[in-house]
Amino acid sequence: MTDFDRDIPRSGTGSVKYDGAAALFGSSAILPMWVADMDFAPPEQVTQAIRERLEHPVLGYTLAVDGVYEALTSWMLRRHDWAISPADVMLAPGVVPSLHAAVLAMTAADDGI
Repeated sequence: MTDFDRDIPRSGTGSVKYDGAAALFGSSAILPMWVADMDFAPPEQVTQAIRERLEHPVLGYTLAVDGVYEALTSWMLRRHDWAISPADVMLAPGVVPSLHAAVLAMTAADDGI
């Protein structure tokens, strides 16, 4: 279970969100509301999975592990009552690349996006 009430200071950790605020926004007196840079620890299951993966000494580009598509589709059905096929799922490296792909797929060059 994720503890959303635990305060985890990020200043001094090389965080772009906090340590880079002045350089990015001209002030460090801001409340950064970023999409993917969270201010809480991940669930222990995620931390444990990362630890287990790091037991192998070589990191690099990987394929989706067995069960990822099934886990995603069953979660969408259970949480949102949305039945999707694993064949309809495309994994992406992040929110911004996904938005970029969506804009390219659904707009034309002169749409003013």
